[in-house]
Amino acid sequence: MKRTVATTLVLALPLSALLWLSGAVPLHLALGGVTLVVFFVTFSGFLALRALRLAELPASAAWVAGAFASALVVYALVAWFKLLAVHAFALWAGALAACAVIFPERDPRAQPLDREDLASLAVCGLVTLMWCRAIAQAPTGLVREGVLYAWIDYFVHGGIISQFGDPLATRGSVFLADHAPLLYHYASYMLPAVLAGLLDQPGLALATSFWLPMGVLTMCAGAYALGMALAGAAGGLASVAVLTLIPDASSYGLRNGFLSFHFHILMSPGADHVIGVFLLCAAVLSRWVPGTSARPLLGSALLAAGAAWFRIQVFAAGFPAWLATAALAAPAVRTRKFLFFSAALLAFLLFIIAFYAATDSDLALQIFLDVLHDWQEPTAYTGLYRVLLDEHGPLFAVIAGILLVYLACLGALVVLYPLAVWLAHRARALRAIDGFPAFVLAAYLAVMLTAPIDKHLDSTEFTVRPFVLVYATVAVWTVCLVCRAIAARWPRRAVHVWRAVLGATLLAVPFVWNATLAMGTLPKFGWGWDYYPTKIEAGLVQAGTYLREHGRPGQVFAVRGLQLKWAATDPAVQLISLSGMPAYLSYISAHTIEAPARERIALERYGQLARLDRAPSVVAALDELRRLGIAWYVVTGREGPPWDRERRQARFFERNVAIYAVPER
Repeated sequence: MKRTVATTLVLALPLSALLWLSGAVPLHLALGGVTLVVFFVTFSGFLALRALRLAELPASAAWVAGAFASALVVYALVAWFKLLAVHAFALWAGALAACAVIFPERDPRAQPLDREDLASLAVCGLVTLMWCRAIAQAPTGLVREGVLYAWIDYFVHGGIISQFGDPLATRGSVFLADHAPLLYHYASYMLPAVLAGLLDQPGLALATSFWLPMGVLTMCAGAYALGMALAGAAGGLASVAVLTLIPDASSYGLRNGFLSFHFHILMSPGADHVIGVFLLCAAVLSRWVPGTSARPLLGSALLAAGAAWFRIQVFAAGFPAWLATAALAAPAVRTRKFLFFSAALLAFLLFIIAFYAATDSDLALQIFLDVLHDWQEPTAYTGLYRVLLDEHGPLFAVIAGILLVYLACLGALVVLYPLAVWLAHRARALRAIDGFPAFVLAAYLAVMLTAPIDKHLDSTEFTVRPFVLVYATVAVWTVCLVCRAIAARWPRRAVHVWRAVLGATLLAVPFVWNATLAMGTLPKFGWGWDYYPTKIEAGLVQAGTYLREHGRPGQVFAVRGLQLKWAATDPAVQLISLSGMPAYLSYISAHTIEAPARERIALERYGQLARLDRAPSVVAALDELRRLGIAWYVVTGREGPPWDRERRQARFFERNVAIYAVPER
């Protein structure tokens, strides 16, 4: 229990501070709510490690294991029993307390939190604070200026958090009330959704100021756990440093900003969670010795399989790599490598053939390479891929284009990683687990070659997003192999390496502190500025506050004038994220590409709302809204609807936004 309390105190402070920076939650409430959640997450992680007889792993491993287990359990309870996330978490916390009483800690291998463990947790918290502080303050900028200084998708993420955690969101999907939520990898949203109910907050502030920090912290903790398993405490700290303090490959070389590791971990925090999970998965797998206890293998298998519920695109590269590494560790497979890997390749090819035969999907490869290399300007190799395609044909261009992907996303690691492998080989320090990064590289190649264009007609959805795991894995292994080679070559000096790495890390933090905006927050590709920053309708923030304060569970709102064309966000999505209340209709383009039934409902509701403009009077319009089951009607723009141009009958009016309350009968 002492390790749990100490870990909680170290990790809750930066997470609470970041939530407080949102301006939505007072410091004492942020500290209390976050500490409560962090305590049970950490406690569940230590219990999981004890159950797998891995209690000697560092506290950072317990954090990742706890975040993984807690998110999946809460998600299962929410999905199966239609509970709010906070109620599901209360059941989970009660079960954990019962386990602590029934199964008290007696594992002699469990060590108190030592200075190395404490320092590693503090470093993870410090770099999380460093990377997330700008986006954590985005809600205050939205209130002050009406501009969101974060990637535009945070409006959608905030709505999803409200969907699972807000008492106002009681009618199915918050984006299309009374219909089931779209199928998605929702696990990473569960703990922010717990805080949504616990602190009575809508989703946007929790998305920018808790979901993102949770992801970055989980990634750093997973990196430390893996580095510790590969090369001791020095390797753990070096692993955190290489992911957070060294500029990624988009800052030099080919300079393809769309392959910026740091940009993607800030834009898509779900990927951060799954990176941490897979890094811990590799650390646990490294402890498995065939012929002994299978618990480490079981633990790594659970982590690898469960990662699908955090980010399916990254899972597509990570799971095959785990499977190949685990299989190769078994003596039966090592003696028949050709047979087993031939069978695996055949099974994969049959799956791909069956997938494309059963669907009308198109292969993404050629379009993806064209988009990635020609549409992400400015880069340092403008026009090169087009020249290769025109002068040497598609086959040569595809091969060269894939090689350019690896070079653009890995940068110097393309040279440093093989060099580190060679150094470790010379020092006779290679292990069976060191095949994992090679399998990740191969799995990413398989994804690029076979992935389809997604339903949004985006050729990069499945082909680009997994690269973050590739970068993280190769970077961590590079520094750990170097640390291991140093320890093998100069064993007496190895004990001093940890202090040197810690000192270098702490010295680097002030230099990187003000550079994170340029390194990751700001888009490095031209079209990214269409989605960062995002200016919303004047008065919409205040309208969201009004709906939250005056709305009741079971009520929905509708917004006048939504567009049928594709849009990354719209006023309805923004209001969902700002209020927590579900919308009668929002995000129309997302529904029209789903199942025909969902498209039909969305278009039908669009027509119903459009016809409201023809109402002869305010009374007639409100009667029609009541018939549709809408409690609040939101009008944006400089004037009101045709039946109330001056907006005199509006219950709320702030600058460009008016809200009409539909009277009940």
